[in-house]
Amino acid sequence: MSCIFFMKLKTTGQENCRLSSKPRPYWRINAKWITGILLFFVLGLTLLFYNLVQITSEQPAVEAVTTALALSFSPQGLDNETDVNLFIQQLRKSPDGRLQPIPGLKIIVEESAIAGLSPREMRLYLFRQIAEPLYWQGPEGVIALADDSAMQQKLTEGIGPISIITLKTHQTFNKIFIVLLIISLALFLPLVFFSNRFGRLASPGFIILAASLPGTVIFNFISIILQSNDINQPPIEAGGLSGMIGYIAANALPPIVSIIARNYLFFSILGLGLILLAVAGKIIWRLCQRKADQKVNIKPSTQA
Repeated sequence: MSCIFFMKLKTTGQENCRLSSKPRPYWRINAKWITGILLFFVLGLTLLFYNLVQITSEQPAVEAVTTALALSFSPQGLDNETDVNLFIQQLRKSPDGRLQPIPGLKIIVEESAIAGLSPREMRLYLFRQIAEPLYWQGPEGVIALADDSAMQQKLTEGIGPISIITLKTHQTFNKIFIVLLIISLALFLPLVFFSNRFGRLASPGFIILAASLPGTVIFNFISIILQSNDINQPPIEAGGLSGMIGYIAANALPPIVSIIARNYLFFSILGLGLILLAVAGKIIWRLCQRKADQKVNIKPSTQA
């Protein structure tokens, strides 16, 4: 059936069955290369901002900030039970079953809300109440939780780099991504137009593969390293700031890196799939062409 399909693309006759050997104008070839090079860089930026949009969306962003905050304020680790048991004792002594775990912050924890949670889950529950206002309202949302000016000053100075992981940042990334996406789609059209035959599949596939492959290799490699270095315990004091940063990164970054690695891998597979489809199409076309040539050569000898 595939041969019949390809044969119907040409009219009958030996010369029409063969692919046209007429050379393409050089300007079309040059235009294809120029468009391809431009698309390579623009598509690379498009994929970058696509990933930034993905990792700054609500769920992964809030979870990453929550984990980072919990790790920063848990010197004995997220699974340590000492501080948690002490907090539960104080909570049970509270007349109304409610307690303010961090003095100076308007965060109230109810006993019913943390019932049955592990120490890790309790810490994440607590710091999620800081991470969510930070994401939706920016640093102002966290500062608004402060009871007094002294705590507001501490929060202003201590929020640090995580203050950029907000909804506003996500929306900015999304606007840039949409612009780059439109430019990329606009460049795909002339690339396909200036390509020839099955190159109309292979050329876009090659650009997609070339733009996504570095990210696929780099972020999948980082993901493997982070997963193999499972650091559950915080570093000793001798580790200093670098040790703490490595500890936080090893525990907070894997979900983020996994999202990026998965996205790049998807586009690499898509590009490779288009290339393989073009190669398969070309092979089928040539097989059908060969059969057509054989039929044309047999008919004169039969008539003779």
